[in-house]
Amino acid sequence: MSIEKKVQVVKYPGNEGKQLFQTILSARQKRDREVTQTVEQIIDEVKKKGDAAVFAFTKKFDKTDLTASTVKIAKKEVLSQSKKIRPALKAAIDTAASRITAYHEKQLRKGFSLKTPEGTLRQIIRPLNRVGLYVPGGHTVYPSTVLMDIIPAQIAGVKEIAVITPPRKELDPGIAYALHLLGVYEIYRVGGAQGIAALACGTETIKAVDKITGPGNSFVATAKKLVYGMVDIDSIAGPSEVAILADSSVDPAWVAADLLAQAEHGSGDEVAICITEDKKFAEAVAGQVIIGIQSSPVKDTLLKLPDHAISVFVTTNRRKSLELINSFAAEHLQIMTTTPEEDLQGVTNAAAIFLGPYTPVALGDYFIGTNHVLPTAGTARFWSPLGVESFQKRISVAKISAKGLDNAAPFVSTFARSEQLVHHALSVECRS
Repeated sequence: MSIEKKVQVVKYPGNEGKQLFQTILSARQKRDREVTQTVEQIIDEVKKKGDAAVFAFTKKFDKTDLTASTVKIAKKEVLSQSKKIRPALKAAIDTAASRITAYHEKQLRKGFSLKTPEGTLRQIIRPLNRVGLYVPGGHTVYPSTVLMDIIPAQIAGVKEIAVITPPRKELDPGIAYALHLLGVYEIYRVGGAQGIAALACGTETIKAVDKITGPGNSFVATAKKLVYGMVDIDSIAGPSEVAILADSSVDPAWVAADLLAQAEHGSGDEVAICITEDKKFAEAVAGQVIIGIQSSPVKDTLLKLPDHAISVFVTTNRRKSLELINSFAAEHLQIMTTTPEEDLQGVTNAAAIFLGPYTPVALGDYFIGTNHVLPTAGTARFWSPLGVESFQKRISVAKISAKGLDNAAPFVSTFARSEQLVHHALSVECRS
């Protein structure tokens, strides 16, 4: 397909628009059975053989020899690498960390106590004890992810944080500095599905965790999905996506820039859609996307995207636009209209929302303080961004008096006997 035809402009809810939207939704749900089978085998081997399996898979996939004495990255290496960071990046990390901390400190939950006729009911909040963070180590690295994952965990009160990252010649200075800034030094040079399995199952060297967070390739994402239940995970993350609700009050070149910003991630499955009620504006956006692709330094990456990846939907009214937005349940939603606050009231499904022409998603990706670890592929219908509460658990506490037991026993007995759970009934009846 030529570049000129790469961006589709379709009417919604016309037949063409409905078909394109269904194609987008269906593509989100695709599964690679071969990847799943491979990852299942890796997890089984790590369960059975521990370190030996982790090291063998690291040799196979990363061409690196590891032993129990070399798998952990020494603190002195973290410190030495952190000193190599560029001053500008150091300043960015320092400032972003303070913004992320300020935003997430507001998320701390408190327990409560409730007096009842029977006694006292309480809810107490406790942090997870130990969590694991996966830090990608492929063609690019993400010090921003270190901040986004570790800061909420530390605010929640998590005592132990273990980091795994694929083996590299040396630890990236940005990653090293972010870890040093946060005081995290339990770091292992292990990646892929074998690293996720090690965190979930535990090995002789790597202690099992309660929760795993952090992005990765399809093998990492599949491994996280398969170990869910043994441990908690942040989410089953998919490719990046954005939906932009816009009207002619905004420069179409800005809309195009924001669409391309999410389309450039490189997995080949990204989705970036614009929704508007103005056909002329829609065509202007599409034209600016074409211009952006033609001049892009990552043109080859953008051209590899499927035909549905960057699309503009033209709806008949704002109500239809919001219906489409809520059906899509985007990871990122930008609202660039003359009435952003009013339009926000109609949004029920989105992971992170960016209001107005001066709030591109990139601000949230790195700097302003909101978390960039977000549910994708429509899971914003029921999942939330990573936050402090992601690293906490609620515990119920009840203390009932003798008089309270006497009051409650007949009701409990009635329920229990109606469900044929006789010993449930006897456990209260014998006390009253």
